[in-house]
Amino acid sequence: MFKVKYASLNYYPDVFLISNIAVAVAFQVEGESYYKNYFNIMPKKKKLYTFDDELDPLFTNMMLNAIKENILNYHGELSKFTFHYVNNFKFDNISTKLFSTLAEAEKFIEDTTRYVLYPSMSDDKKMTDKEKKKYIDAYLRKTYEEVNKSYVIRGENKKDRIRVDFMVNDVNGRAQSFKIINKSNQAMHTIRSLALHAIMNKEKLTFILEEDMESERDYIMSLNQENIKVIERKDLIIGIR
Repeated sequence: MFKVKYASLNYYPDVFLISNIAVAVAFQVEGESYYKNYFNIMPKKKKLYTFDDELDPLFTNMMLNAIKENILNYHGELSKFTFHYVNNFKFDNISTKLFSTLAEAEKFIEDTTRYVLYPSMSDDKKMTDKEKKKYIDAYLRKTYEEVNKSYVIRGENKKDRIRVDFMVNDVNGRAQSFKIINKSNQAMHTIRSLALHAIMNKEKLTFILEEDMESERDYIMSLNQENIKVIERKDLIIGIR
């Protein structure tokens, strides 16, 4: 059995803002007589410097490489390492997964890196929409009792219905739906329609947004509805418990 602990390192231009960008992912793999750390940095840092043009590229590169060297040579509890980064560069909460073989653990590390650092990946390394949904599906099936893909939710009026990407049920039978919203000119229209349906029918709905969708995030939060939540894609996998 192999245990993988992992956390993303995010950059916050202002520590008081929600807006952030994932710049790296740290992994710690433990097994019987086996121990190895990984620190996978975003391949294309242009995305980071566009996110905040006041960052010094030379200093930032040096800092990220220093973190990588430190964690690769670190032997100890991962939380004690990530705890020290609490300012503009901050690690998310640590998550843990168990795997039967080292090959499964290494595949998870590869897929999670591609998923979390998606915006900075080269085109040949980026996950397709199909791969992203498959990854999310695998994650949800390890978290929830029942998972249904491409699920149709019908309202009180039979003609009133919406389609979500995932509908899950926990061990207590409580339903929760997830809808992935890609950045587009139609994003806000889609969000408004789905949110209205959820409010009218008292459904629990979580929107999964891409990075750089601040106006859409702000709108969803402004609804102030307990049954409607919003997270970024990477937050579904890392840092949310």
